[in-house]
Amino acid sequence: MEQVIEHSHETGRQPHEAVDEKQLRMPFGRTVCVRIADNKKREVKSVRGACEILIDWPHSRRGPVYQSTMEVLQATLAGKTSVEEAHDAFVAFAKHANVLA
Repeated sequence: MEQVIEHSHETGRQPHEAVDEKQLRMPFGRTVCVRIADNKKREVKSVRGACEILIDWPHSRRGPVYQSTMEVLQATLAGKTSVEEAHDAFVAFAKHANVLA
């Protein structure tokens, strides 16, 4: 399934360029299961999913590991690093934050 999106800094594409929705999500090779609010578990299956977790991460718990993980995820979205690097950075973050389930 293809969709047309507006140009953004995340994709670098123009509005007329069709992109595959799966490609935009940048799926991980392996799912990462993390504990979120109220000790619920969430399966993170993509770079975008990892970004959602970090965007919602409490400001009081953000630090250097959070920042470096966000930088890797953003670099992956920009095509500068691999999805595998993003996966590994997110797993390291989840371990550091003690939320890896």
